[in-house]
Amino acid sequence: MIYCDKFLHKLKGITLGFIFIVVVAKIQDYLRHLCFLFIYMKIKGLLKLLFAFIISIAWNNSAQAGSINSGLGPLEIRPQFIVSQPFLAMTPENSSTLKGGESRLSVGIEIANTFVNTQGPTEQITKKEVVRGLTKEDFYDKNGDVIKGYSLYLDVETKRKNLKYNYGISDSLEFKLKIPFLSFDGGFMDSSIESVHSLIGVSNFKQGGAYRGLSERNKYDYYVVKDGKFVYASNQIIYNVRGEPSMGLKWNLSEGGNVMPAVTLKLSYKFANSDRNGEQKLVRTGGVDWGHYLILSKGFDKWIVYFGDGKTRIGQNLGFASSIYHQFMSMEYRIEEEESFVFQTVSQSSIFPETAANSRSTVGGNQEQRNSNLSVATSVSAFGYKFLSGPIFWETGFVQDYNNFGNETDFVLFWEMGVNW
Repeated sequence: MIYCDKFLHKLKGITLGFIFIVVVAKIQDYLRHLCFLFIYMKIKGLLKLLFAFIISIAWNNSAQAGSINSGLGPLEIRPQFIVSQPFLAMTPENSSTLKGGESRLSVGIEIANTFVNTQGPTEQITKKEVVRGLTKEDFYDKNGDVIKGYSLYLDVETKRKNLKYNYGISDSLEFKLKIPFLSFDGGFMDSSIESVHSLIGVSNFKQGGAYRGLSERNKYDYYVVKDGKFVYASNQIIYNVRGEPSMGLKWNLSEGGNVMPAVTLKLSYKFANSDRNGEQKLVRTGGVDWGHYLILSKGFDKWIVYFGDGKTRIGQNLGFASSIYHQFMSMEYRIEEEESFVFQTVSQSSIFPETAANSRSTVGGNQEQRNSNLSVATSVSAFGYKFLSGPIFWETGFVQDYNNFGNETDFVLFWEMGVNW
C-alpha cells in the first residue's frame, strides 16, 4: 500500500513536472552538451562508435569517479509497424545492468495505430473496394498492369503484450528473456487521429492525412502485395497469438567517469518457430534473427543522454530486407532519483528493401514505392515518464511517426510495469 500511495502521489505530479522541465534552471549550461551529443548522434558507422569505446576504456581508469552516467534509462519501445512485428527488433536500453543475483519481472503492452493506402493517390482502393473484398487486381495500376515492388493497404491497430524477465548474472552482465503475444484488430484510435488532422488543417483525403478519409474507421485490413502477388492478405481479427521468443545479453563494458561516457554492448537473439499455420504466419517468421546495439551514455547534472548504433540480421526475411540498421538518441531528465521524463528519437532502415527506383523521385518504374517512399529510413519521436518506488517500476508514454513515408506506424501508446527483487 505504501508503494501504491507513493505511485499515485507521483502520478499527480506529472503535469507539474512538464512545467518544471520548461523552466528548469541553468538550461543554457546544458545546451552545449546536448548540441554536442546530437551532432555525435548523426555520426553513423560502428567503427566510429567502437573508436569511442576504446577511448572510453582507456580513459576510465584515470577519470575521476562520482559522475552519474545512467539513470532510469531510455524508453524500451520497439518499432511497431505491422510488417516488422514478426521480426526481431532492437530496443533502446539503459547502459547500466542489474546487479549480480537481482531479478526483474515485468508485463507491458504497446498499442499502435497504422494506416497506409498506396492506392490512395489514384483512389483505386476506397470504402467500396474494401467492403467488396480486396483482390490483387486492386493493387495493379490504372491501366491494369502489375506494379513491380510493394503495394500496401494497412488499416490496423496492433496490440503487442510482452512478458519479460531480466536477471543479473554479475554486476556488469544481464540476461533477458522476452515472450510476445500479438493481437491485430480495428482498434479505437482512428476517429481521434482524424480529428487531430482536421484540427491542424491536414486533409484526411490527401497524402498528409494518409488518405484515411477514403476508408471506414476502426476496421481491420492487412494487405501486402509484392510484384502483383499477395504476401499477406488478412481481414480476420486475431487475439493474443504467441510470437517467437527472444533472449539477450547486456554487458556493461565501462561505467565511464566525469569525462568519458558509460559503454554497454547489447546482444539479442530471436528463436525460430516453424509452426506458421493460419494466423500464426502473421506473427512468426520461422527463422532465427540476431542483432546488437552499442550504447553510450553520459550524465550532465540532472540530464543523462544516451545514444546507440546497431544492426539486426534477419534469418528468414520472407522477401523483405535481410538486415536492419538502427540508431537512437534519448535524453532523460531526472526529476528525482526515482522518476524521470524521457524524450527519444529512433531511426532505422526500412523493412522494405531498396530497389533501382529512386523512392523520392516523381519518375521511375516502381510506382508504389515512389508514392509512399517505402524504402526510406524511418524516424519516430517518443516521450515518456519512468517511475521507480522500492521494488515497483512503471514506464509509460507515446510514439509519433514524423516522416510519414508509409513504412512506419502512425501513433503508439505504451506502458510497462513490474517488480524487482
